[in-house]
Amino acid sequence: MPAILTERIIEEATQIAVVLHRSFAGVLQLPMVSGQRASVVARNLGVGRMTCQRIMKLGGDLKPTPDLLAEVPGVNGLRHFLAAMEKAGAPANELTAAVNAVDAFAGFLDDVGLSQTKLASALSLYFEATDPERLCARRENLFDAASTITGQSADATISMMAIRMNDQPGFNFEQIAVRGYSQMRAMGSAMPIRLPINMAYSDYRNISSDEAAREPQELIEAFCTTPLPSIDARVIKEEHLAHIINPEHIPTGEPFDCFAAQHNQWNVSSPGKNKAIWLYVDYPTRNCTFDLYLHRDIEQHHELSGDCHLWGTSLLAPPEDLWMTRFSDQLEFSVLGPGTANAGSAYYGRHGELAQYMFDHHDWNADEFIGFRCEMELPVWRSGVCVVLDER
Repeated sequence: MPAILTERIIEEATQIAVVLHRSFAGVLQLPMVSGQRASVVARNLGVGRMTCQRIMKLGGDLKPTPDLLAEVPGVNGLRHFLAAMEKAGAPANELTAAVNAVDAFAGFLDDVGLSQTKLASALSLYFEATDPERLCARRENLFDAASTITGQSADATISMMAIRMNDQPGFNFEQIAVRGYSQMRAMGSAMPIRLPINMAYSDYRNISSDEAAREPQELIEAFCTTPLPSIDARVIKEEHLAHIINPEHIPTGEPFDCFAAQHNQWNVSSPGKNKAIWLYVDYPTRNCTFDLYLHRDIEQHHELSGDCHLWGTSLLAPPEDLWMTRFSDQLEFSVLGPGTANAGSAYYGRHGELAQYMFDHHDWNADEFIGFRCEMELPVWRSGVCVVLDER
């Protein structure tokens, strides 16, 4: 069974690599080896050429990383080299730091219970599992597979919403939202593409229909492809109007943009301490951006953070259960600040413009809101991206 390396072990390995590099860099400046090729050093010291070649790397201008411990000779090889240096006339005091560094390396291997060979294998597995580029490559494979299976994909999935207190009779919260896709593609045999209606959750329950007054979606034609794909307006989910795009009307693989806006009012008698607002990744997508704008009167009472979970009913589970569905280290969470000045996104060129439209269309003052963003490249299909609100 391969060894599992912890962050603490990686930190210790990094420290050992730094000390080895620094101490041997000094040794390799000594006159008997400075500027010499590894083959010459090997012949003069009576040390194996491969050992010398690997040690000579320690004299270069490199950034020591844990991988260095897999590239240098083993403890015995390092000690043999230093003993040969001393025998050839190198002052013992010039070698002390390197001797101590090798002893520290040997102690580290004993502490983790690994040989150098097994450490090299464990390091390879660790960085394969944690390297962002490798993680992204794996999600790229998932994206390709899901797109092929579903016959659907988008360059960007975008959701943004703003929430404020409401003083209308019978309601205490009000929400505006925009949801849509940029460069969506579909094959004729694919399932219809839905612009989802907005849902709300409070204390891990779905807010019921008698607590909400949802208005029908409105297509945002200025941000939709012209001509628009054929769209069916259907009554679904408790008679709340949503938009369905039928791939039969779209040339196979031809990309299109489609966005819709929606206004809702809520009458939530007890919002509860635990609040999370979700974006579900319904279709394979290369990029996902979820923006939440909270009115400053709400924001000042909450700490916000982002998270990503396996899509499913367990999203309504209490906090102690959510750890079972959580994806690790894929999502970037950021604070956009007041208004829409920082609303632009590299994933969709008109993102900032779309955010300002959301506020202007409903005659809300964007400067009264603080923006927060969850953004992810190649999110896992059928995952849920959420902004978590914790009371201060």
